Amino acid sequence: MFAVARIFAILLFLVSTLPPTPLVAQRTDPGRFTTVGARLLLLDYELANAELRGLQVGYGMELHARHQLNQRLALEVPLRAANADVGGFTNPRLWAVDLLVRYTPLGTERALVPFVSAGAGLATDTQAGRHRQYPLGLGADVRLGDNVWFAVRADYRPASVAGRDHMSVGLGYTYRLAGRDTDGDRIPDGKDRCPRTPGSNTAAGCPDRDRDGVPDDADRCPEQAGPAGTDGCPDYDGDGVPDARDQCPYEAGKKRLRGCPDLDDDGVPDDLDACPNVAGSLLTGCPDTDGDGFEDHEDECPRTAGTNRGCPELPPGTAARLERWANRVSFSGRASVLDPTSYPALDELATLLRANPAFRLTVAGHTSAAAGTPDNNQRLSELRALACRSYLTAAGVSAERVKIIGYGGTRPRADEGTATGRALNERVVFYLVVRE
Repeated sequence: MFAVARIFAILLFLVSTLPPTPLVAQRTDPGRFTTVGARLLLLDYELANAELRGLQVGYGMELHARHQLNQRLALEVPLRAANADVGGFTNPRLWAVDLLVRYTPLGTERALVPFVSAGAGLATDTQAGRHRQYPLGLGADVRLGDNVWFAVRADYRPASVAGRDHMSVGLGYTYRLAGRDTDGDRIPDGKDRCPRTPGSNTAAGCPDRDRDGVPDDADRCPEQAGPAGTDGCPDYDGDGVPDARDQCPYEAGKKRLRGCPDLDDDGVPDDLDACPNVAGSLLTGCPDTDGDGFEDHEDECPRTAGTNRGCPELPPGTAARLERWANRVSFSGRASVLDPTSYPALDELATLLRANPAFRLTVAGHTSAAAGTPDNNQRLSELRALACRSYLTAAGVSAERVKIIGYGGTRPRADEGTATGRALNERVVFYLVVRE
Protein backbone atom coordinates (compact mmCIF):
# COMPACT_ATOMS: atom_id res chain seq x y z
CA MET A 1 0.00 0.00 0.00
CA PHE A 2 2.95 2.38 0.54
CA ALA A 3 3.92 1.91 -3.08
CA VAL A 4 0.34 2.69 -4.20
CA ALA A 5 0.27 5.86 -2.10
CA ARG A 6 3.64 6.99 -3.45
CA ILE A 7 2.60 6.50 -7.07
CA PHE A 8 -0.70 8.30 -6.40
CA ALA A 9 1.10 11.28 -4.85
CA ILE A 10 3.39 11.55 -7.90
CA LEU A 11 0.40 11.49 -10.26
CA LEU A 12 -1.40 14.14 -8.21
CA PHE A 13 1.65 16.42 -8.38
CA LEU A 14 1.91 15.99 -12.16
CA VAL A 15 -1.80 16.73 -12.72
CA SER A 16 -1.84 19.81 -10.47
CA THR A 17 1.07 21.37 -12.37
CA LEU A 18 -0.60 21.21 -15.77
CA PRO A 19 -0.60 24.65 -17.46
CA PRO A 20 -3.90 26.52 -17.76
CA THR A 21 -5.86 26.30 -20.96
CA PRO A 22 -6.87 29.46 -22.91
CA LEU A 23 -10.39 29.18 -21.45
CA VAL A 24 -9.02 29.64 -17.94
CA ALA A 25 -7.74 33.11 -18.77
CA GLN A 26 -11.30 34.26 -19.37
CA ARG A 27 -13.03 35.80 -16.38
CA THR A 28 -16.26 34.04 -17.26
CA ASP A 29 -14.84 30.50 -16.85
CA PRO A 30 -14.23 29.48 -13.21
CA GLY A 31 -13.78 25.82 -14.16
CA ARG A 32 -10.12 25.04 -13.39
CA PHE A 33 -9.48 23.06 -10.23
CA THR A 34 -8.07 19.74 -9.01
CA THR A 35 -9.77 16.93 -7.14
CA VAL A 36 -8.62 13.78 -5.41
CA GLY A 37 -10.72 10.87 -4.26
CA ALA A 38 -11.14 7.20 -3.51
CA ARG A 39 -13.65 4.54 -4.56
CA LEU A 40 -14.49 0.99 -3.56
CA LEU A 41 -14.71 -1.20 -6.67
CA LEU A 42 -16.90 -4.12 -7.68
CA LEU A 43 -15.55 -5.98 -10.74
CA ASP A 44 -17.66 -8.44 -12.73
CA TYR A 45 -15.92 -10.59 -15.39
CA GLU A 46 -18.84 -12.92 -16.12
CA LEU A 47 -21.01 -10.51 -18.12
CA ALA A 48 -18.18 -9.57 -20.48
CA ASN A 49 -16.76 -13.08 -20.94
CA ALA A 50 -19.33 -15.67 -22.01
CA GLU A 51 -16.90 -18.60 -21.61
CA LEU A 52 -16.61 -18.02 -17.88
CA ARG A 53 -18.95 -19.88 -15.50
CA GLY A 54 -20.24 -19.09 -12.06
CA LEU A 55 -20.31 -15.89 -10.10
CA GLN A 56 -17.24 -13.92 -11.18
CA VAL A 57 -16.98 -10.93 -8.85
CA GLY A 58 -13.84 -9.19 -7.66
CA TYR A 59 -13.27 -6.37 -5.23
CA GLY A 60 -10.78 -3.56 -5.24
CA MET A 61 -9.80 0.00 -4.40
CA GLU A 62 -9.25 3.00 -6.62
CA LEU A 63 -7.44 6.27 -5.91
CA HIS A 64 -7.86 8.99 -8.49
CA ALA A 65 -6.81 12.55 -9.28
CA ARG A 66 -8.63 14.84 -11.71
CA HIS A 67 -7.61 18.14 -13.23
CA GLN A 68 -10.59 20.15 -14.50
CA LEU A 69 -9.56 22.10 -17.59
CA ASN A 70 -12.81 24.07 -17.77
CA GLN A 71 -16.43 23.62 -16.80
CA ARG A 72 -16.88 20.55 -19.05
CA LEU A 73 -13.55 18.91 -19.87
CA ALA A 74 -11.15 17.23 -17.47
CA LEU A 75 -8.24 14.80 -17.40
CA GLU A 76 -8.39 12.05 -14.81
CA VAL A 77 -5.79 9.52 -13.66
CA PRO A 78 -7.20 6.56 -11.64
CA LEU A 79 -4.89 4.03 -9.95
CA ARG A 80 -6.50 0.63 -9.21
CA ALA A 81 -5.62 -2.34 -7.05
CA ALA A 82 -8.06 -5.28 -7.04
CA ASN A 83 -8.61 -8.98 -6.61
CA ALA A 84 -9.71 -10.18 -10.08
CA ASP A 85 -11.96 -13.22 -9.85
CA VAL A 86 -11.67 -14.69 -13.36
CA GLY A 87 -13.17 -18.12 -12.70
CA GLY A 88 -11.67 -21.52 -12.12
CA PHE A 89 -10.97 -20.62 -8.54
CA THR A 90 -8.37 -18.21 -9.86
CA ASN A 91 -8.02 -14.82 -8.19
CA PRO A 92 -5.04 -12.97 -9.62
CA ARG A 93 -4.10 -9.63 -8.17
CA LEU A 94 -4.74 -6.74 -10.57
CA TRP A 95 -2.98 -3.39 -10.87
CA ALA A 96 -4.07 -0.73 -13.36
CA VAL A 97 -3.49 2.92 -14.19
CA ASP A 98 -5.68 4.87 -16.65
CA LEU A 99 -5.63 8.19 -18.42
CA LEU A 100 -9.23 9.35 -18.98
CA VAL A 101 -10.92 12.25 -20.66
CA ARG A 102 -14.03 13.21 -18.71
CA TYR A 103 -16.87 15.28 -20.19
CA THR A 104 -19.42 17.02 -17.94
CA PRO A 105 -22.28 18.31 -20.17
CA LEU A 106 -23.99 20.40 -17.47
CA GLY A 107 -20.86 21.86 -15.90
CA THR A 108 -19.27 21.17 -12.53
CA GLU A 109 -21.13 23.58 -10.23
CA ARG A 110 -24.51 21.86 -9.90
CA ALA A 111 -25.69 19.76 -6.98
CA LEU A 112 -25.87 16.74 -9.32
CA VAL A 113 -23.07 16.50 -11.91
CA PRO A 114 -23.47 13.70 -14.50
CA PHE A 115 -20.49 12.83 -16.69
CA VAL A 116 -19.12 10.39 -19.28
CA SER A 117 -15.52 9.32 -19.68
CA ALA A 118 -13.27 7.42 -22.06
CA GLY A 119 -9.58 6.66 -22.28
CA ALA A 120 -6.89 4.01 -22.15
CA GLY A 121 -5.11 2.17 -19.37
CA LEU A 122 -2.28 -0.15 -18.63
CA ALA A 123 -3.03 -3.17 -16.40
CA THR A 124 -1.16 -6.18 -15.11
CA ASP A 125 -2.17 -9.19 -13.07
CA THR A 126 -0.35 -12.24 -11.75
CA GLN A 127 -1.89 -14.53 -14.38
CA ALA A 128 -2.35 -12.62 -17.67
CA GLY A 129 0.62 -10.32 -17.24
CA ARG A 130 0.70 -6.83 -18.70
CA HIS A 131 -2.13 -5.80 -21.03
CA ARG A 132 -4.10 -2.78 -22.20
CA GLN A 133 -7.63 -1.71 -21.19
CA TYR A 134 -9.96 0.81 -22.89
CA PRO A 135 -12.48 2.01 -20.28
CA LEU A 136 -15.77 3.64 -21.29
CA GLY A 137 -17.71 5.00 -18.34
CA LEU A 138 -20.54 7.10 -17.06
CA GLY A 139 -21.40 8.33 -13.59
CA ALA A 140 -22.41 11.23 -11.41
CA ASP A 141 -21.11 13.31 -8.51
CA VAL A 142 -23.52 14.48 -5.80
CA ARG A 143 -22.55 17.54 -3.76
CA LEU A 144 -22.34 16.94 -0.02
CA GLY A 145 -20.61 20.21 0.91
CA ASP A 146 -18.59 23.06 -0.57
CA ASN A 147 -15.71 20.79 -1.60
CA VAL A 148 -16.94 17.24 -0.88
CA TRP A 149 -18.85 15.03 -3.33
CA PHE A 150 -20.26 11.52 -3.31
CA ALA A 151 -19.12 9.79 -6.50
CA VAL A 152 -20.49 6.81 -8.41
CA ARG A 153 -19.13 5.47 -11.69
CA ALA A 154 -19.77 2.45 -13.94
CA ASP A 155 -17.23 1.35 -16.59
CA TYR A 156 -17.07 -1.16 -19.36
CA ARG A 157 -13.40 -2.11 -19.77
CA PRO A 158 -12.45 -4.10 -22.89
CA ALA A 159 -8.96 -5.60 -22.62
CA SER A 160 -6.26 -6.56 -25.11
CA VAL A 161 -6.07 -10.16 -23.76
CA ALA A 162 -8.76 -12.84 -23.55
CA GLY A 163 -10.74 -13.22 -20.34
CA ARG A 164 -10.00 -9.78 -18.97
CA ASP A 165 -12.94 -7.79 -20.36
CA HIS A 166 -15.06 -6.78 -17.42
CA MET A 167 -17.60 -4.37 -15.91
CA SER A 168 -16.63 -2.14 -13.00
CA VAL A 169 -18.75 -0.16 -10.53
CA GLY A 170 -17.17 2.27 -8.06
CA LEU A 171 -18.60 4.14 -5.07
CA GLY A 172 -16.67 6.70 -3.06
CA TYR A 173 -15.88 10.31 -2.33
CA THR A 174 -14.18 13.15 -4.17
CA TYR A 175 -12.54 16.14 -2.52
CA ARG A 176 -11.93 19.37 -4.41
CA LEU A 177 -8.61 21.02 -3.54
CA ALA A 178 -8.46 24.76 -2.98
CA GLY A 179 -6.24 25.18 -6.02
CA ARG A 180 -3.88 27.92 -7.09
CA ASP A 181 -4.41 31.51 -5.94
CA THR A 182 -2.45 33.61 -8.43
CA ASP A 183 -3.41 37.04 -7.04
CA GLY A 184 -3.14 36.06 -3.36
CA ASP A 185 -6.65 37.20 -2.39
CA ARG A 186 -7.47 33.86 -0.72
CA ILE A 187 -9.92 32.97 -3.49
CA PRO A 188 -8.78 30.01 -5.62
CA ASP A 189 -8.32 30.74 -9.30
CA GLY A 190 -11.04 28.23 -10.11
CA LYS A 191 -13.60 30.41 -8.30
CA ASP A 192 -11.94 33.80 -8.94
CA ARG A 193 -13.50 35.90 -11.70
CA CYS A 194 -10.41 38.14 -11.62
CA PRO A 195 -7.64 35.60 -10.96
CA ARG A 196 -4.81 38.06 -11.64
CA THR A 197 -6.18 41.01 -9.66
CA PRO A 198 -6.66 40.87 -5.86
CA GLY A 199 -10.30 41.27 -4.98
CA SER A 200 -13.05 40.57 -2.49
CA ASN A 201 -15.14 37.50 -1.79
CA THR A 202 -18.23 39.71 -2.17
CA ALA A 203 -17.53 40.05 -5.91
CA ALA A 204 -16.15 36.55 -6.64
CA GLY A 205 -12.54 37.70 -6.37
CA CYS A 206 -12.83 41.00 -8.29
CA PRO A 207 -12.09 44.40 -6.69
CA ASP A 208 -15.06 45.69 -4.68
CA ARG A 209 -14.06 48.61 -2.47
CA ASP A 210 -17.50 49.18 -0.94
CA ARG A 211 -18.14 45.40 -0.61
CA ASP A 212 -21.65 45.66 -2.03
CA GLY A 213 -21.27 42.68 -4.37
CA VAL A 214 -20.90 44.81 -7.51
CA PRO A 215 -17.34 44.74 -8.93
CA ASP A 216 -15.67 48.13 -9.15
CA ASP A 217 -15.47 48.03 -12.95
CA ALA A 218 -19.27 47.76 -13.10
CA ASP A 219 -20.00 49.93 -10.02
CA ARG A 220 -21.03 53.52 -10.74
CA CYS A 221 -20.60 54.35 -7.06
CA PRO A 222 -17.53 52.30 -6.05
CA GLU A 223 -17.13 54.15 -2.73
CA GLN A 224 -20.80 53.77 -1.64
CA ALA A 225 -22.57 50.46 -1.16
CA GLY A 226 -25.66 49.86 -3.26
CA PRO A 227 -27.61 47.03 -4.93
CA ALA A 228 -26.80 45.55 -8.32
CA GLY A 229 -30.13 46.83 -9.68
CA THR A 230 -28.84 50.43 -9.44
CA ASP A 231 -25.31 49.57 -10.63
CA GLY A 232 -23.95 49.65 -7.10
CA CYS A 233 -25.29 53.11 -6.16
CA PRO A 234 -27.27 53.69 -2.92
CA ASP A 235 -31.03 53.31 -3.13
CA TYR A 236 -32.47 54.03 0.32
CA ASP A 237 -36.12 53.37 -0.55
CA GLY A 238 -35.39 50.35 -2.75
CA ASP A 239 -37.42 51.54 -5.75
CA GLY A 240 -34.68 50.95 -8.31
CA VAL A 241 -33.83 54.66 -8.72
CA PRO A 242 -30.43 55.64 -7.28
CA ASP A 243 -30.64 58.24 -4.51
CA ALA A 244 -28.65 60.74 -6.59
CA ARG A 245 -31.40 60.73 -9.26
CA ASP A 246 -34.36 60.06 -6.96
CA GLN A 247 -36.56 63.11 -6.36
CA CYS A 248 -38.22 61.25 -3.49
CA PRO A 249 -35.29 59.26 -2.01
CA TYR A 250 -37.11 58.26 1.18
CA GLU A 251 -40.35 57.05 -0.46
CA ALA A 252 -40.49 54.13 -2.89
CA GLY A 253 -41.83 55.35 -6.21
CA LYS A 254 -41.86 54.79 -9.94
CA LYS A 255 -38.88 55.02 -12.27
CA ARG A 256 -40.86 57.03 -14.84
CA LEU A 257 -41.57 59.65 -12.16
CA ARG A 258 -37.90 59.76 -11.06
CA GLY A 259 -38.55 57.75 -7.92
CA CYS A 260 -41.65 59.55 -6.59
CA PRO A 261 -44.80 57.64 -5.59
CA ASP A 262 -48.03 57.79 -7.57
CA LEU A 263 -50.72 56.05 -5.53
CA ASP A 264 -53.49 56.41 -8.12
CA ASP A 265 -51.17 55.67 -11.07
CA ASP A 266 -52.32 58.66 -13.12
CA GLY A 267 -48.83 59.89 -14.00
CA VAL A 268 -48.86 62.79 -11.52
CA PRO A 269 -46.54 62.30 -8.49
CA ASP A 270 -48.40 62.28 -5.19
CA ASP A 271 -46.60 65.41 -3.94
CA LEU A 272 -48.02 67.34 -6.95
CA ASP A 273 -51.33 65.50 -7.17
CA ALA A 274 -54.29 67.47 -5.81
CA CYS A 275 -56.24 64.19 -5.76
CA PRO A 276 -53.61 61.53 -4.91
CA ASN A 277 -56.17 58.77 -4.26
CA VAL A 278 -58.20 59.21 -7.47
CA ALA A 279 -56.78 59.02 -11.00
CA GLY A 280 -57.15 62.25 -12.92
CA SER A 281 -55.64 64.50 -15.56
CA LEU A 282 -51.93 65.08 -16.04
CA LEU A 283 -52.46 68.76 -15.22
CA THR A 284 -53.48 68.47 -11.58
CA GLY A 285 -54.12 64.75 -11.07
CA CYS A 286 -57.84 65.23 -10.38
CA PRO A 287 -60.69 63.75 -12.43
CA ASP A 288 -63.14 65.77 -14.53
CA THR A 289 -65.99 63.35 -15.19
CA ASP A 290 -68.12 65.62 -17.40
CA GLY A 291 -65.14 67.16 -19.23
CA ASP A 292 -66.23 70.77 -18.73
CA GLY A 293 -62.88 71.99 -17.40
CA PHE A 294 -64.00 71.96 -13.77
CA GLU A 295 -62.44 69.06 -11.88
CA ASP A 296 -64.86 66.94 -9.86
CA HIS A 297 -63.71 68.20 -6.46
CA GLU A 298 -64.47 71.80 -7.55
CA ASP A 299 -67.38 71.02 -9.89
CA GLU A 300 -70.76 71.80 -8.38
CA CYS A 301 -72.31 69.54 -11.04
CA PRO A 302 -69.69 66.85 -11.71
CA ARG A 303 -71.95 64.82 -14.03
CA THR A 304 -73.36 67.72 -16.08
CA ALA A 305 -71.11 69.92 -18.18
CA GLY A 306 -71.43 73.66 -17.68
CA THR A 307 -69.51 76.91 -17.39
CA ASN A 308 -71.07 78.14 -14.15
CA ARG A 309 -68.75 76.43 -11.63
CA GLY A 310 -69.30 73.27 -13.67
CA CYS A 311 -73.10 73.68 -13.82
CA PRO A 312 -75.45 75.03 -16.53
CA GLU A 313 -75.70 78.80 -17.00
CA LEU A 314 -78.04 80.76 -14.75
CA PRO A 315 -81.19 82.39 -16.11
CA PRO A 316 -80.54 85.80 -17.74
CA GLY A 317 -79.98 88.60 -15.22
CA THR A 318 -79.49 86.28 -12.21
CA ALA A 319 -75.68 86.67 -12.15
CA ALA A 320 -75.99 90.44 -12.18
CA ARG A 321 -78.47 90.38 -9.30
CA LEU A 322 -76.15 88.13 -7.26
CA GLU A 323 -73.27 90.57 -7.69
CA ARG A 324 -75.50 93.53 -6.74
CA TRP A 325 -76.74 91.78 -3.59
CA ALA A 326 -73.21 90.76 -2.58
CA ASN A 327 -72.01 94.37 -2.91
CA ARG A 328 -74.76 95.48 -0.53
CA VAL A 329 -73.69 93.05 2.22
CA SER A 330 -71.35 94.61 4.80
CA PHE A 331 -70.13 94.03 8.33
CA SER A 332 -69.48 96.12 11.40
CA GLY A 333 -65.73 96.87 11.19
CA ARG A 334 -63.36 93.89 11.48
CA ALA A 335 -66.12 91.62 12.74
CA SER A 336 -68.50 88.96 11.48
CA VAL A 337 -71.68 90.72 12.57
CA LEU A 338 -73.92 91.73 9.65
CA ASP A 339 -74.62 95.43 9.26
CA PRO A 340 -78.41 96.00 9.22
CA THR A 341 -78.04 97.58 5.76
CA SER A 342 -77.33 94.07 4.49
CA TYR A 343 -80.76 92.69 5.38
CA PRO A 344 -82.72 93.83 2.27
CA ALA A 345 -80.20 92.21 -0.12
CA LEU A 346 -80.23 88.95 1.85
CA ASP A 347 -84.04 88.97 1.93
CA GLU A 348 -84.18 89.23 -1.87
CA LEU A 349 -81.65 86.39 -2.15
CA ALA A 350 -83.74 84.22 0.20
CA THR A 351 -86.85 84.89 -1.92
CA LEU A 352 -84.98 83.75 -5.06
CA LEU A 353 -83.80 80.54 -3.37
CA ARG A 354 -87.24 79.67 -2.02
CA ALA A 355 -88.77 80.15 -5.47
CA ASN A 356 -86.17 77.94 -7.19
CA PRO A 357 -85.59 74.65 -5.29
CA ALA A 358 -82.95 73.52 -7.83
CA PHE A 359 -80.70 76.49 -6.96
CA ARG A 360 -77.68 75.87 -4.70
CA LEU A 361 -75.74 78.75 -3.18
CA THR A 362 -72.11 79.05 -2.11
CA VAL A 363 -71.19 82.00 0.13
CA ALA A 364 -67.47 82.85 -0.01
CA GLY A 365 -66.08 85.11 2.70
CA HIS A 366 -63.09 87.43 2.16
CA THR A 367 -61.02 89.85 4.25
CA SER A 368 -58.25 92.35 3.74
CA ALA A 369 -54.77 90.93 4.30
CA ALA A 370 -53.43 94.22 5.64
CA ALA A 371 -54.72 93.66 9.16
CA GLY A 372 -54.62 90.54 11.32
CA THR A 373 -52.71 87.30 10.94
CA PRO A 374 -53.45 84.85 8.13
CA ASP A 375 -55.09 82.44 10.60
CA ASN A 376 -57.30 85.16 12.06
CA ASN A 377 -58.27 86.39 8.58
CA GLN A 378 -59.16 82.83 7.52
CA ARG A 379 -61.34 82.37 10.57
CA LEU A 380 -63.02 85.77 10.11
CA SER A 381 -63.85 85.05 6.45
CA GLU A 382 -65.50 81.77 7.43
CA LEU A 383 -67.54 83.45 10.17
CA ARG A 384 -68.78 86.11 7.73
CA ALA A 385 -69.95 83.44 5.28
CA LEU A 386 -71.57 81.59 8.20
CA ALA A 387 -73.40 84.78 9.26
CA CYS A 388 -74.96 85.06 5.79
CA ARG A 389 -76.04 81.43 5.80
CA SER A 390 -77.58 81.79 9.25
CA TYR A 391 -79.64 84.75 8.04
CA LEU A 392 -80.83 82.82 4.96
CA THR A 393 -81.79 79.72 6.93
CA ALA A 394 -83.71 81.93 9.35
CA ALA A 395 -85.55 83.27 6.28
CA GLY A 396 -86.71 79.77 5.31
CA VAL A 397 -83.89 78.46 3.10
CA SER A 398 -82.73 74.91 3.88
CA ALA A 399 -79.20 74.88 5.31
CA GLU A 400 -78.26 71.96 2.98
CA ARG A 401 -78.68 74.31 0.02
CA VAL A 402 -76.15 76.83 1.27
CA LYS A 403 -72.42 76.03 1.39
CA ILE A 404 -69.85 78.33 2.96
CA ILE A 405 -66.15 78.78 2.28
CA GLY A 406 -63.55 81.20 3.61
CA TYR A 407 -60.57 82.56 1.68
CA GLY A 408 -59.15 84.95 4.26
CA GLY A 409 -57.04 87.61 2.57
CA THR A 410 -55.71 85.36 -0.20
CA ARG A 411 -57.97 86.66 -3.01
CA PRO A 412 -58.08 90.47 -2.95
CA ARG A 413 -60.06 92.27 -5.65
CA ALA A 414 -58.59 95.73 -5.04
CA ASP A 415 -55.27 97.33 -4.08
CA GLU A 416 -54.34 96.62 -0.45
CA GLY A 417 -52.19 99.73 -0.40
CA THR A 418 -55.20 102.08 -0.18
CA ALA A 419 -57.95 102.41 2.37
CA THR A 420 -60.57 102.13 -0.39
CA GLY A 421 -58.99 98.96 -1.72
CA ARG A 422 -58.81 97.38 1.73
CA ALA A 423 -62.49 98.21 2.32
CA LEU A 424 -63.47 96.58 -0.99
CA ASN A 425 -61.63 93.42 0.01
CA GLU A 426 -63.76 93.04 3.16
CA ARG A 427 -66.63 91.30 1.38
CA VAL A 428 -68.66 88.20 0.56
CA VAL A 429 -69.33 86.71 -2.86
CA PHE A 430 -72.36 84.65 -3.89
CA TYR A 431 -72.11 81.74 -6.33
CA LEU A 432 -75.35 80.18 -7.55
CA VAL A 433 -75.67 76.95 -9.51
CA VAL A 434 -78.53 74.88 -10.83
CA ARG A 435 -78.15 71.28 -9.68
CA GLU A 436 -79.28 68.34 -11.81
